[in-house]
Amino acid sequence: MTTAFVLSGGANLGAAQVGMPTAVAEAGVWPDLVVGTSVGALNGAWVAAGSPLEDLAAVWRLLRRGSVFPTNPLRGLLGFSGRTDHLVSNTGLRHILQDGLAFERLEDAPIQFHVAVTDVLTGAGEVRSSGPAEDSILASAAIPGVLPPVVLDGRSYMDGGVVNNSPISHAVEMGADIVWVFATGYSCALQGPPPGRRSAWLCTRRR
Repeated sequence: MTTAFVLSGGANLGAAQVGMPTAVAEAGVWPDLVVGTSVGALNGAWVAAGSPLEDLAAVWRLLRRGSVFPTNPLRGLLGFSGRTDHLVSNTGLRHILQDGLAFERLEDAPIQFHVAVTDVLTGAGEVRSSGPAEDSILASAAIPGVLPPVVLDGRSYMDGGVVNNSPISHAVEMGADIVWVFATGYSCALQGPPPGRRSAWLCTRRR
């Protein structure tokens, strides 16, 4: 039997996600393969490395907003004016990965590791199983309009959660018989349309 851990996207709600594989591992369950999207790709990298999950919990405890979304007034202005395709640099996330990522290429992960991404031009969801781990994870977590798309093999990719926020289908396609889904967020409970774009995005991400 092949067991897969699927880690969904959910931005800062990824902090809560850390406790889920920790509890399952304490119950004696460990995956044969890991599939992650967006923040789930970042968390999944620690799971796929077989590293103590307390190390990942420590990363989250030390995170601050500026660590992930470093502010730059000029960059933000250019983004709002449409002169660039993002508001915030991904250098913060890159530094986190450079400090903690235990393997350089996806195919080198001790536990089989796959990340979901979205092709910027076609809007098609894809799964990456090989190639540079750092850039693949950054692509999977590239929130549209907020973080810059990442070029892989000559194509631009953005947040995998745009198309497949809980990539269960990828795990099944890879032969998983048992799938543990570590979700983030919850269904939107608003009684009417949210008042702004940011609220609408948060509501959509929680579906």
